[in-house]
Amino acid sequence: MLRRAPAVDWGAQRPPFKSYPASPHIALPRAVPDDADSRSLGAMLRGPAAPHPGQALDLAAVGQLLHLTAGVTARRGGLALRAAPSSGALFPAELYLVARRVNGLQPGLYHFDPDQHRLAWLGGLRSGLLAVEADLLMVVSAVFQRTGYKYRDRAYRYVAADLGHLLENARLAGHYVGVHAVLLEQFDETALASLFGLDGVQEGVIAMATFSRPTAAAPGRPAAQTLPPGSADSAPGASLGVTGEIHAATSAANGGTSARALRADGLVALPPGDAAPMDLARTILQRRSQRRFPERPVQLQQLASILADMAQAPLLSGALHADLVVNRVAGLRPGVYRYLPTRHALQPVQLGDFAAQARNAALDQDVIGDAAVVLILSADSARALKNGARGYRMAFLEAGLMSERWLLGAVARGLGACPVGAFYDDEAAALVKAEKGRWVLHFAALGQAAD
Repeated sequence: MLRRAPAVDWGAQRPPFKSYPASPHIALPRAVPDDADSRSLGAMLRGPAAPHPGQALDLAAVGQLLHLTAGVTARRGGLALRAAPSSGALFPAELYLVARRVNGLQPGLYHFDPDQHRLAWLGGLRSGLLAVEADLLMVVSAVFQRTGYKYRDRAYRYVAADLGHLLENARLAGHYVGVHAVLLEQFDETALASLFGLDGVQEGVIAMATFSRPTAAAPGRPAAQTLPPGSADSAPGASLGVTGEIHAATSAANGGTSARALRADGLVALPPGDAAPMDLARTILQRRSQRRFPERPVQLQQLASILADMAQAPLLSGALHADLVVNRVAGLRPGVYRYLPTRHALQPVQLGDFAAQARNAALDQDVIGDAAVVLILSADSARALKNGARGYRMAFLEAGLMSERWLLGAVARGLGACPVGAFYDDEAAALVKAEKGRWVLHFAALGQAAD
């Protein structure tokens, strides 16, 4: 597929925001941290905040949800920085809503404008259109050219990881406003593109999430969508070269030892993780990518707690592995380690100083070479693709989900972190001694916050 894909002239950078100036607009409130222990990052990782009796999803909650998912949280140097990180600060995502039961919001279709923090009305609901039962559905698309003009044939990888970061924010933000958030694995991209008037090529649907008020029993994953066949003008594919080919293939229409001693089994036991006490909204609003780190070490308790945060049950792909390049962790010898989430322990892969090798693998980026710890996420390709090519997309989305928990866990503990998508695949695989068939997907740095 990659060999047959045509070359692409990506052209100039696309505008960072999409708008619907002729549509009616609805202003949204923004998230305001309240520092309640019941809505800390640690609590929200465990599930939704307890709603008040009779509380319903309302417009204020939707405003907070969208602000913490993809809203503008800072403006610097001409850039509108968002709640979730993005490769090169290019932000390819667009958010669309299907509102069914939201107090203060007419049932219908909407687009979220993060620049103005408002919704644009796109039309009413169509009878029988969506079979998924939820109060609110979020459809996440990508304007591929925003990322592709800079990153070219690696655009799809970066887009999917970016959207994974965003989806983890959406999941936690849903919990923050007291609703269950569920990420869907299967849906019809072409039908959804048609529903919202997207071409499905230059802008393609990547992910979908549902938000529902808690009931006596927490809902499981909703059944797959049964949208009717779409009628988008053109199917995803060749006009975006490798990026288009990957999106088409992954779409539903196509089946898409140390001061800390080793145990007898050779593993390094980690202390139990401490729950992150910082309010979730404050954590997200304060998060910024940090690219410079002082030489002070990270404490082992901090690292163990961040890893415990990250070790949620898989949401979209169970194929991922987490390796660490440890450079400066108090009480832990430098080296490369595999994290075993079910045992909350580290398995040494190779001991020694690998900071320079990590820097070289990451295109000589100082953010990786100077980090106290580097997280390297990879996927077992056979397991990822067990049910078809769609597993490729799911693996990168899962990497973004895990990386966002790493980033938020760092912020909540006074540390700095930064995701990195640019690296030499073969050198990265050699660094973590990845067996044949394991793809390296993502890097993320961690260190003490800069003074």
